[in-house]
Amino acid sequence: MTTATRLAGALLLAASVAGLASTGGAQPVTEGWPCIQVLQPQLSAGAMWTGPDPAEAAGTWQKVPEVEALVGRVAPRSVPLEEAEAELRRFAAGIDREQVPVVLTQVFAGLFETMDDERTEIIRGIRRFHDRQELLAERIEATTGALDHLDPQPADPETAERRQDLEAQLAWDARLFDERERLLPAVCEQPVIVERRLFALARVLMDELARADPPPADEGQGH
Repeated sequence: MTTATRLAGALLLAASVAGLASTGGAQPVTEGWPCIQVLQPQLSAGAMWTGPDPAEAAGTWQKVPEVEALVGRVAPRSVPLEEAEAELRRFAAGIDREQVPVVLTQVFAGLFETMDDERTEIIRGIRRFHDRQELLAERIEATTGALDHLDPQPADPETAERRQDLEAQLAWDARLFDERERLLPAVCEQPVIVERRLFALARVLMDELARADPPPADEGQGH
């Protein structure tokens, strides 16, 4: 690829970057949020848990070594979801029946706190990612403007060197911007992945809670 071809591509991308910087791209719903997914800063425990109130357990789960260790084993995304679900079921099977509501509520409180914190940190990272892209877009726009004010075929050696430096900077910045933008869809999926995992693990806990406390049989059954 020739220098002229690279520069033409960089200038084309710079024009699109300038458009993104001036119009806000796809017009994210929330300022500073580049994802098409609607930003939900915090999760709601009530949306995924209908068992005992986890408010008290939120302050006690870390004091129970077995619960803290379990949360540490199943919360990480590096652990396949199927393995994490199986681990929860094995743990629940070893709890005395009368202790199941208390202990599983502690487990949920630990998972919710741990994974919601992780999700919050991911969201902060996405905002930082967006801020870096905004700064890079501004630099690309400024470099393009500076090039526009220079003779495209300067006779002055100093001007020629200045133009060459700006062209190299523009090509590099445009490439970097484009590569980051290609990563954005995968980056934006990360909070959703954590949320779905938490919902799935909470569903397992709710199933185990129901299994330990089955509904009473109808009084007239069998008569």
